[in-house]
Amino acid sequence: MLAAVRKDRIQKYMLEKKEASVTELSEHFSVSEETIRRDLRALEEEGFVIRSHGGAMLAHRMKATADNKTLAGIFVESKQIIAKQCAGFIRDGDCIYLDGSTTASAICEEIEGRNVTILTNSLRVINRLSESKTVNIICVGGNFKSARQSFGGLAANDILSRYYVDTAFISCRSLSMANGITDSDEDSASAKAIISTHANRVCLIADHSKFDKTSFVQVCGYQSITDIVTDKPLSDTWRAFCEKNGIQVWDTTQAEEAEEI
Repeated sequence: MLAAVRKDRIQKYMLEKKEASVTELSEHFSVSEETIRRDLRALEEEGFVIRSHGGAMLAHRMKATADNKTLAGIFVESKQIIAKQCAGFIRDGDCIYLDGSTTASAICEEIEGRNVTILTNSLRVINRLSESKTVNIICVGGNFKSARQSFGGLAANDILSRYYVDTAFISCRSLSMANGITDSDEDSASAKAIISTHANRVCLIADHSKFDKTSFVQVCGYQSITDIVTDKPLSDTWRAFCEKNGIQVWDTTQAEEAEEI
């Protein structure tokens, strides 16, 4: 396996597992422990991991991010669970917003063939639905960010400020009760902040790994969010918090209850 390919796969592994030993990584990737130590040293220099005795843990930095190519390969099942929930909110004739996240891209799989209008700054969404005969796409231009495969900046914000949608599906890098919804990228955060004030319904799509963390810049407070869609049951504390803030929670609990009926 090429070193660059292995490094990319180690990143994905660490994003999912959060920490791992050198022995664990050596066995998983079928290379020597010394090779893994070199890979971890390189990832530590990039600020991606923090090495410890016998292994490493994922570095939690306010501006830490991974490109969409890497993110697309992790928590795939979680994204599919969230996407299926979100598809149930969309009606024919709706105008919806999909952001540049890989989770938003997964929603495309669920709505292909639906009669909807999509406002998006995501190149992945545009490419995925570009040949659909039923989906009308309004593209938000601006500065293209290769790592995120999306458009942002002042031009993008100007375009977004002109539109209103039925439902906005927005992601985040982190969310906490104390600090609200946060992201690691200012352009991404500002785009989400604008559309959250231009939507009748704002669905925050966030897998379980994003809760109880804080990133670099605030997107918005909970007063802007109507729904939180996630992949695992929330704690009683989070459920009480959402109820207090008038937010509807959608997670695997609904699916389990539906199966029991």
